[in-house]
Amino acid sequence: MTSVPAPTRTPVKPSPAGGFTKLVQAEASFKRAVGHRSYRRWLVRLGAVAVALVVLWLLFLVAVRIITTDMWFNSVHDGGVYTTMLKARIGLFCVFGGIAGVVGGFTARALHRLRQPLPISQDDDTFRWLFHRYEPKVWRLFVVLAAVVPAILVGQRAAGGWQTYLLWRHAVPWHATDPTFHRDISFFVEVNPFHLMVVTLLRQAVVYALGIAVVGGYWYGGWRLRRGRRKVTQGLTKLVSALAGAYLVLAAVNYWLARYSLPTSQRGPVTGPSYTDSNAALPSKYVLLAVALVGAGVLFANAWRGGRVRVLAGVAVVMLAASAVIGSAWPGLLYHFREAPSAAKLDAGEIANNQKATLAAFGLNGNVTTVPYDPAHTVPAGSLDQLAAKTAQVSLIDPNQLSPTFNVEQQLQAYYGFKSTLDVGNYPVGGHSQDVALAVRELRTGGIPQHGWVNSHLVYTHGYGVVAAPTTEVDPRTHSPVFLDGGLPAGQQIPVTRPQVYFGQSFAPSSYAIVGQPAGSRQNLEFDHPAGDGATASARTTYQAHGGIPIGSTLRRLLFAVQLKDPNILFSSELNDASQLLMLRDPRTRVAKVAPWLTLDGDVYPAVVNGQIKWIVDGYTTSANYPDSQLVNLRAATRTTLTANGASITQPSTRVNYLQNSVKAVVDAYTGKVTLYAWNQQQHPDPLLSTWESVFPGLVKPQSSIPAALQAKLRYPTDLFNLQRYVLARYHVTQPASFYSGNDFWAVPTDPTVAAAQSINAGSAGPSTAPLPARYVSMSADGFGPQQYSLSSPMVTLNGRQLAAFVYVDSVPGPNYGKFTVLQFASGTGGESPAQVQNDIESNTAITEALTLQRGGNSSVVLGDLEAIPLAGRMLYVEPVYTQSSGGASFPILRHVIALYGNGDPAFDVDLAPALKAAIRSGTAPG
Repeated sequence: MTSVPAPTRTPVKPSPAGGFTKLVQAEASFKRAVGHRSYRRWLVRLGAVAVALVVLWLLFLVAVRIITTDMWFNSVHDGGVYTTMLKARIGLFCVFGGIAGVVGGFTARALHRLRQPLPISQDDDTFRWLFHRYEPKVWRLFVVLAAVVPAILVGQRAAGGWQTYLLWRHAVPWHATDPTFHRDISFFVEVNPFHLMVVTLLRQAVVYALGIAVVGGYWYGGWRLRRGRRKVTQGLTKLVSALAGAYLVLAAVNYWLARYSLPTSQRGPVTGPSYTDSNAALPSKYVLLAVALVGAGVLFANAWRGGRVRVLAGVAVVMLAASAVIGSAWPGLLYHFREAPSAAKLDAGEIANNQKATLAAFGLNGNVTTVPYDPAHTVPAGSLDQLAAKTAQVSLIDPNQLSPTFNVEQQLQAYYGFKSTLDVGNYPVGGHSQDVALAVRELRTGGIPQHGWVNSHLVYTHGYGVVAAPTTEVDPRTHSPVFLDGGLPAGQQIPVTRPQVYFGQSFAPSSYAIVGQPAGSRQNLEFDHPAGDGATASARTTYQAHGGIPIGSTLRRLLFAVQLKDPNILFSSELNDASQLLMLRDPRTRVAKVAPWLTLDGDVYPAVVNGQIKWIVDGYTTSANYPDSQLVNLRAATRTTLTANGASITQPSTRVNYLQNSVKAVVDAYTGKVTLYAWNQQQHPDPLLSTWESVFPGLVKPQSSIPAALQAKLRYPTDLFNLQRYVLARYHVTQPASFYSGNDFWAVPTDPTVAAAQSINAGSAGPSTAPLPARYVSMSADGFGPQQYSLSSPMVTLNGRQLAAFVYVDSVPGPNYGKFTVLQFASGTGGESPAQVQNDIESNTAITEALTLQRGGNSSVVLGDLEAIPLAGRMLYVEPVYTQSSGGASFPILRHVIALYGNGDPAFDVDLAPALKAAIRSGTAPG
């Protein structure tokens, strides 16, 4: 029987369908007009030129940024810091970006070898027609994109982890171990995070490769959703199996490393491995690790031989089921039915570990002295007036309210100003130590007259001098501050020999100035200060230091014109060979640039040191991986009314369980020089700082190199104190059972004067929710002894009605620096909380009537902070009351003082002394 050959099928050239018809017709018309070869040559050349120009421009911008940044670091003499950071970022980008690129490119090439071109017919879709027409070109583009895109994405993420890498590379032992795994704490803080980062980056590379396999597999015919055709080819199944197997191997490694995250688990009542973590979560990770390795072996076998979709799907189902049952359900059920009903007993050991670790991690272990404060131990009432004067410098100048007064009386010109909250320092005045409200007269660029480029960047370049006033007195005639420094010519009871302020807190990150003149030139272009008494012309000056970036050459001017997006830098004729560029002029920004591994305090404060103005920035080393220590939200723990209203910089909303004030950074207001000093390392060594010192050798100078005059002006930082009082509110409880119940916890009091001021001026106000700011005041630690410059805050019971304790920390550098004294009241003996005291003030008829009268005549009442001062076994509260008219140039002036002692009635007077006498008399009266 003769076989009949099958009829041949003449292939039909597919015609484009749908939306591609017009495109193909236009392409054909263009080819006929210019010729097919000319069309291709023109198109290729045009595309190559466009791509080359874009790439060159991007490379030029990157080069400009690197070069100008390196110049800035050299100007602050820390070029090695930038080199170290840049090398780490480039190295991580190349290594992990290269791995991701190789995996992605390998996957794309494997897809091309496994492609399944299907026969096409007249009725086939446009997609298949495009595939056959442009497949060679698209394949090359696909391979490039499959390699480049994952490489860039993974490389960028890896480069962002340069700090984690450098900590791992330079890790030092902490000589302390955790109670669960008995490993050195450095492993948790410095080593394991990098291991986890590596696994995460490799998993991300594999995930991108799986995405490439799925998307590219459809293009190359590896899988289809149509009926009548094979849905997934064997080759694609093998490729996906191999990639999925690699992912499971990495998942198994991740399960192993994730065990070391249990010391920071949040499952139980405190941070640390709870009963469920130890008895279910930890064993589950071992089980899941084994399941992942078995699954990976099955997938690798499927990739080597078989290529079955069912095997791939089966492993996926098993892993998902194991994760749900073993990883989630088992710990969840154990917690619900075993731990939760008996947590007080089962987690007692972990609570004890958490208490110990938390106090150590936040610098409170062995550093807190608790003193029972008994109001029965008093001195004769007749002696309390003298004792009050000796034990505290009661503030009449509220630094949080009187910045407008400083502005109006000492601003001098519209282009000067002071920050919204004054700083409080302690200076020798008149032979004794005096609390002083201090502010730097900074340049306000918005007030510059004739606001042109030359005036903004070459003429008005700096602020001028400081203004200071004692916090304890006001002028009896004007009821305004008594200025120690201020005016022109400047009064200088606190001598300032170099008053120019080229670097300050008022400068925006984009603000810059160009200063300097050639040697021998007689023209001083920079405005120095307005004409003083007897002068006919404003003073001029020229920057004489070397804290800027030399930009005398045309090339340097071009680079910074591009970087700062300002062509005037290149074309201005005012620049010369001696010109220097001052940029990044905010002291906090400069420190953050030099030491990005530090968390910086939100309150940067000025100090006058040997006649020079210095900005002091407190730096913290932080971590969220300290085993068993309580994780705390940094923003919530440091929040006060000053951060809520923008007077102080708000911390990021990140969680930390280790924080040490190990660095004091100093920025010279004239030269801009940044100097980092190690701090308090003999009393409280910080291994994390030791690691960073090995990363950047020589960057942090030893504490012994701090000049004595500068060290005397350092103080305890506000954000650290706010966080520590937040921690002490719970961790003053030492018994695990009592800690679990929480009955003896304290709370940080809310600021009572915010809502009170709104109520007085507007008639109604809601409750204040922002915590009360801590206060810098010279006072006695126990209300009996001598004064010491300190940072302090009252603490209240959980219901906020009763005073529970008074927290005080010595802020003067010396043997007692950082020592906490907690005056703890027995239940029911501490008196009223600040909120209740403020309520008593507002409920007093005589006071409210007087304040209502003060509010008349288009004026408003400004309440100063309610200051709490321990005095002879009881608490003394003092609140200054200011009034301010509604005029544009108005400012608060002191009108009254409110005082309350113990459980007495509030006293109200125009002066402090009679108000104190009346309050003490009421607070010590029998009955």
